[in-house]
Amino acid sequence: MKKITIGIFLLLSLLSFSKEYNIGDKITLKIEGAINESEIEKALEGYKISSLEKDKDGSYVVTFTIYKVGENEIKIGNKKLKIDVVSTIEPSEKDIYEALSNPNNTYIETDYPHMGILATIAGIIAVITAFFMHLVDRAKDPYIILKKEMSKVNGSNWKEKISLELRRYIDGMYGTNFLGGEYKAIYPITEKDTDFIKSMDYLKFGPNRDGDYLEYKKKAFDIVERLRREKKNSV
Repeated sequence: MKKITIGIFLLLSLLSFSKEYNIGDKITLKIEGAINESEIEKALEGYKISSLEKDKDGSYVVTFTIYKVGENEIKIGNKKLKIDVVSTIEPSEKDIYEALSNPNNTYIETDYPHMGILATIAGIIAVITAFFMHLVDRAKDPYIILKKEMSKVNGSNWKEKISLELRRYIDGMYGTNFLGGEYKAIYPITEKDTDFIKSMDYLKFGPNRDGDYLEYKKKAFDIVERLRREKKNSV
């Protein structure tokens, strides 16, 4: 979950997060001031709103998703916010079928035992399909995603990224809404786990932003490994 706050906290939040977002990322805005729900919905009518709630302090918290690549300008009240959205497709993936444009790769039908050839081709396709299905399943595995993203944690992004990836893993495994800020201790998630995530929030927005990111990264993995063990034992 990536948060941006409109109002007096706008600059602080923009400095706390990446300037670029991937398609499908959930973006949360906290809006303070003289504005109502219908004005917010109208300002975000071109995007997919996941939730829109009024906070205890009178501000609005809205979570939405952008599917348009490029610079998206959002105007709410007298505030303008520019959000850059990038595609998750790598440049190399755009040329995946380049070899098929080569005439030398064209199949020319001749007098071969067609049934045998077709059976062989069908078998190869089945094996390739099964292999790619396995890769797709791995790509969707919350634990695989967590390890991949945690490998990108460094001294400049850890305050946001460790919390983001841990909450994303918990939501993917237990159907919770930690990315939306709902920190509920639902078994096997404990209050100690939620307290750790809250402490990461304090690091992002509090005045004391020091800490050893390797230690926090290890604590996050300790939580994940314990959750995995308990889930395995409960099966």
